Amino acid sequence: MKDSFKNILARFKREWRRRPTSVVTRAMGRDRVFRAYDLGEDTFVFERGVWKGLDEHASVLMADKSVLRRGTSGHVITVTTGNHSVAALPLLGGLFWDLAKVPQNRRGEVMMHSVLCANVVAGKLEISQRDVPCRTLTEMDGWLTGKLGFPLGSVVMLERNDVTLDHYRSLGQEWRVKPLAWTESEMKVALAASRKRISTALRYYHAVKGVHFLTYPDFHAFAALAETDWTAFRGQLRELVSVFEGHEASFTRMLKYHGHHEIEFFGLSRGVALERIVPKLELLMEGIVLSRIPQMVAVRRIQEIDALYRSLLTRPDLADERSPTFISTLYMYLTGEIYSVMGEGSAPAFDDRRTALPGATFVDGRPVFHPGVDARSEVLLSNIRALVSKDEHVEYANVYELRNDTPEDSSDRVRSPLGEGPTREIVYKTNRCPLVRSLVEKRLSRTGRGYGSYVISRIEVFKSLGVELAEYRLLRRRAHERKRVLDYFIRTRCEGEPLNDIPASHFQLAGEFGGSEAGEDPQVVTALATLMGDAAAQNLVMKKYDQTSKSCLYDVGKEIYRFAFDIKAGRTLPSTVSCCSVRGSFGWPDLSFTDANLAAVATFYMSAYAAALKRFAAAHPVVPEAELATSFFDGFDFRSRAIEWQFTIRRDQFESFDPHLPSRYGFLPKWRFVLWSLERQVRRMDDFKAAFFDNFGERRKRAFTPVSIDTRVFDEPDWDIELDF
Repeated sequence: MKDSFKNILARFKREWRRRPTSVVTRAMGRDRVFRAYDLGEDTFVFERGVWKGLDEHASVLMADKSVLRRGTSGHVITVTTGNHSVAALPLLGGLFWDLAKVPQNRRGEVMMHSVLCANVVAGKLEISQRDVPCRTLTEMDGWLTGKLGFPLGSVVMLERNDVTLDHYRSLGQEWRVKPLAWTESEMKVALAASRKRISTALRYYHAVKGVHFLTYPDFHAFAALAETDWTAFRGQLRELVSVFEGHEASFTRMLKYHGHHEIEFFGLSRGVALERIVPKLELLMEGIVLSRIPQMVAVRRIQEIDALYRSLLTRPDLADERSPTFISTLYMYLTGEIYSVMGEGSAPAFDDRRTALPGATFVDGRPVFHPGVDARSEVLLSNIRALVSKDEHVEYANVYELRNDTPEDSSDRVRSPLGEGPTREIVYKTNRCPLVRSLVEKRLSRTGRGYGSYVISRIEVFKSLGVELAEYRLLRRRAHERKRVLDYFIRTRCEGEPLNDIPASHFQLAGEFGGSEAGEDPQVVTALATLMGDAAAQNLVMKKYDQTSKSCLYDVGKEIYRFAFDIKAGRTLPSTVSCCSVRGSFGWPDLSFTDANLAAVATFYMSAYAAALKRFAAAHPVVPEAELATSFFDGFDFRSRAIEWQFTIRRDQFESFDPHLPSRYGFLPKWRFVLWSLERQVRRMDDFKAAFFDNFGERRKRAFTPVSIDTRVFDEPDWDIELDF
């Protein structure tokens, strides 16, 4: 931001006119000198020395001149090393030349609804919208990036306001709205970036709404200064509770946003600080100023206040800045999510697990690529244009990188830098469709010749059998990365949610007054158990298996459950389940046509399914486990027989299918084993049922029934297999 500002100033240096006089204001105990520069109808106000303090989150105010003074036009922007009130009070009070003439009784309203606050953070201008209308924000953004020439990536919208999000999505520019952190490490980075001082060395966490949160660890360090650095302690105490010139209240009493103050004590219930902490600090400050309290007495009193603060914390973990509770809770306050009254313990929404990337703004159906767009996104956008029909064009598209899906993958150890992840999603709107469409793009795990065809072949055979997979296709072009040629595929996004991400509201019964006090609906839980069995049958038919984890890759977030309105029930219920990944299919390592192998398949897979249902039953105890197990196996039985029937009526076509892939992938022997085991799985459904209930805890074990093997079709040739894990 510092370089951007200097470059912009240098560009307009010959054009603007400096106002001959400076304005001196007194704020937070010292004089501040401001200078103004006019560029046509626009005015820039800078505090002297601000360029040296840009890295300290310099505060920026921006407004349309007409809301500050009737009959004027243009924009005004101020930059100061203090907090936003350092520039706001003299600006709205008319001390900054002739820029404003706002009546005293309207200054609060104008500040809240017409003036944009921003901060310089890591070289970018981060704008906080607060209660300012979206139209004002976008007009100011257009002025910055249009007339002043700020790069798109240098102006960031901090708050994920729904109206603002929709606006930038319609431009293909959601990447300019700051994404939410997902992992603990990302939250730590965001917290560190929010650190800010006001005038003393006391450091706060600066929220997007402008609130400075003082945490207990920082307060404890401040309290310790009473013994080690008396002068610094007095200065910081004064910053907390003194009323500075031009202000009507101290920062701890000055309302900022929705009940929070300019300085807010973090970790306390609403109103507790004003009732229990602030008055004691004010009395301490008064005693020190009037020389009624010597240093040693002040030390004892601040220690008592320190102990009181800690005892009043809503949770003990909020005193430990290394605690996950401290990190996640403070992050919610800093991002403004706390004002949305998020449900405690709610699962992250799917859209929170993706980060927007630079893409393109479509003008008359043609993409205008953004600065920073990479070749991979360009290829993806080009393929989207190739998918539309005659006379249909793309109105807008946003490109996202998907976060790693499973808990194991979400660790920092395996996270790729932004832009280098294996999976992307593109969400786009055309002029011939009222709803947005979505495609997921993924990098193939291998680069060998024919591997892409091997992936597509597996998808097509399973879809033909009746497995609920998305539509896949290989991209028509390849991207070069680090001198390797990488293939990508795109697929339609499966509608619905993974089991663990289904919103809690979907389970709830409506109470007497429309709330959720009636608890969970047994119908929903039972229906989901049936669909879990359906998904398990599809998993088993595909023979999913991961050699590294020795897992069948079931219940790891790849089964997508969809809800729909049920006419008979008169409410929304689970309706279908689909698989969003073919990873691990053809993975079972033993391809022998033997009873022992079939028994091993039954034991391994049914034990995994039983364990998954046990977890689900424990999370939703409104239905007896035995009933859930019966519903689960009903779904498993139904889907298994449906797939086997599809094979039976087209046996010749399935058995003769040969995509002519390189022999190293072993497609034909794996495919033959899948068909062989599918047919015998249905014939021996009682044995699979016994294996499932035995692992679930219902003792129904029985001997596995030998069945003669028909080898006339399924000959077992020699091959060199490279297993797909």
